[in-house]
Amino acid sequence: MGSVGGLGGGGTGQWVPAGPANYTVPSRPSERRIDRVVIHVAQQLFTPTAGIFRTPSKQVSAHYVVRSGDGHVAQCVREKDIAWHAGNWSWNTRSIGIEHEGWVDRPEFFTDVMYLRSAGLTADICERHGIPQDREHIVGHHEVPGSDHTDPGVHWDWERYLRLVRDAA
Repeated sequence: MGSVGGLGGGGTGQWVPAGPANYTVPSRPSERRIDRVVIHVAQQLFTPTAGIFRTPSKQVSAHYVVRSGDGHVAQCVREKDIAWHAGNWSWNTRSIGIEHEGWVDRPEFFTDVMYLRSAGLTADICERHGIPQDREHIVGHHEVPGSDHTDPGVHWDWERYLRLVRDAA
């Protein structure tokens, strides 16, 4: 679990790879177009979240996990690969998933440093993939068609988050 530069082309952080049974390597990665960022709240702490992504029977992963206390970022799936985060195959193939440590009903996990690091990461992803920095393209897991999830929940401050994303660009 060493440090990697360029977390998929942006920032720096820790490489904590998901298990190969929990994501897909596309057969034609150059044809894959990313047009969304999906924001998640893990309903779990940082380290167990990364552990879940390594467990083959869980069949779930996200590209990144952001820790609440210090904004530390781990990359679990390379952006060229398809993380299984959205619960919708079409959305998985066209989006980058960012998990955040915490619970939807515990806003104390949504710290200033977590918002700042996540927003910086999202701004970088948007810039590299040509994704507009708006609510149509930066969405909550609950907004993915067919989703039965509620994250990031009512305590997620979308106005603040999008302002931070734009300020980081």
